[in-house]
Amino acid sequence: MSVRTTRSDGIGLPTMSRYDLLLILLPLPLLLGACASLVTSLPEPVGIGVGSLPSALLFVYAITAAAPTTIERSA
Repeated sequence: MSVRTTRSDGIGLPTMSRYDLLLILLPLPLLLGACASLVTSLPEPVGIGVGSLPSALLFVYAITAAAPTTIERSA
């Protein structure tokens, strides 16, 4: 018995929610600060400290303004 599949049944790109994007973006400023301290003459604690400030702000935004209010079910 054959089953006819539609185009939507194929393998596609996964959809990303706002929360997935926040989880991806959270460590990026910290990593950029660490890489900047390796490439330049900036001391490591300063580079990581400066990179942690945007990460901390993004974390505060994620747990306050962008906090999930309802449970989203994925298909």
